[in-house]
Parts: sequence; structure tokens; C-alpha cells
Amino acid sequence: MGGMQAETGRRRTATLLVATLSTLALAGCSAGRLGQFTGSLRDAGREQAIPAASADLAELGRRYDRNPGEKRASLDFAQALRQAGQHGQAVAVLQRASISNVGDAEIAAAYGRALAEVGRFEEARSVLVNAHSADRPDWRVLSTQGSVADQLGDHVRARAFYAQALAIAPNQPGILNNLGLSHLLTRDLAKAEEYLRLAAAQPGADARVRANLALALRLQGRNAEADSLDGGAGRTADVAPPRPAAASRNPATPRRG
Repeated sequence: MGGMQAETGRRRTATLLVATLSTLALAGCSAGRLGQFTGSLRDAGREQAIPAASADLAELGRRYDRNPGEKRASLDFAQALRQAGQHGQAVAVLQRASISNVGDAEIAAAYGRALAEVGRFEEARSVLVNAHSADRPDWRVLSTQGSVADQLGDHVRARAFYAQALAIAPNQPGILNNLGLSHLLTRDLAKAEEYLRLAAAQPGADARVRANLALALRLQGRNAEADSLDGGAGRTADVAPPRPAAASRNPATPRRG
């Protein structure tokens, strides 16, 4: 009976691979939504100097309406829309900006992240190629490219992107978080725990990183240790355990940094 209960617990917590991801962010680190996967795809390490209050969203929209496609107005409005959960509209804003600012790497990076957040991973992959260059690599873009590759099931390529990102920004928690989630997706739980512990120990690591570490522990049956990190919040899922290939393409997967 005890063995059956333990197995049921493992099966329930395993579903968080599907049910909780966004998010991340791209390290950046977005998530089901890449912002959570990624973190991601959630622009980890990049603070946007724009107002976050809902009242300001309208003002940013009016500023954008006065000059649609203008770079700064488009980036600020799209970021505010993403923060408000209006990811589809953010994609539309950045698509227009990309047409008005052909070849602009910052626009391409934001557009690629936004596409990833709505699950348009193939398009995101193509756009992100133009978001930086070999002589001026951006670790945030590299981490986002890794998240997209993970979502497309190309985990080897994803980890190569994370390695490049870490060479630029050693021990950056968003990158380490995404690397840990990459190993969760292929059920390499020991490696996942290793990277997520390292991520959680870094300054700037947030609750999403600790939640992902708790998930890695639960998948190994270490519920008491996991509870000490997330207060037992990860025990609530009750769905079938994921298959790695399906989870890697599902826009609802673990939380990316």
C-alpha cells in the first residue's frame, strides 16, 4: 500500500513538467509560456525601466498609437502587454515593429521572446537568429534560444545554447534554471537537481527557481525536502506523468527563469 501511495505521489508531481510551465523565460528565463519556461522565457537579468501599473498600460498604448512601429514605444508597450498577460497583442505590436525596424537586434530579441510565449516556437527560432551576432553574442538571447530548442525537443542543441550563455554570464540563475529544466524534460533528475540547486543558491534567484527545484525533488520521491522549499504547493497537481517529447513541445511546461 505504501509503495502504491508513493508511486501515485510521483505520478502527480511528475505532471508539473506539463502543468506548471513559462514560463520560464528566456533568460533570460522564460515556461508553458516561454516566459515561464523561459524565462522565458521571462527576460531574466533584464529590468525594463517602464511603469508596471495598469493605468500606465493605457498611456503606453496611446504613445504607441501616436507612432506605431517606432522602436522605443513598441518595446515599452509590448513589455507592458506581456506583463499584463496580453501576449497575443504583444506579438502583433512587435511584428509591426520588426517590419518598421528591419535588422534591429533588440526588436528581434523581444519579438522572438514574445513568439515563444505564445507557443510559436518555429517562428521564434527563426527570428532569434537575427537577435544577436557571433561577434556580439547576448546571453539572454542564447538562453531564450535554448528554451525554444527545448520546447521543440532538441535538448542537445538547447544545452549548447545554455553553455554559450553561461560562458558569458557564469552562474546566472535564469540560465541555470533553464538548464535544469532541460534535464527535467529528459528525466535526468540528478542533473536537473544539480543545476537547479546551483541556480537557487545565486543572488537574484526567485521563487520560480525554488519551485522548480522542489519539483525535481518530488520527482525523486523526496517530498519532505520539497515541502521545505514550496510549502507543499507542488503536491496539488493530479494528471498523468509527461512524456519528454510531448512535454518539450507543450506550451504548458515547468517554470523557466
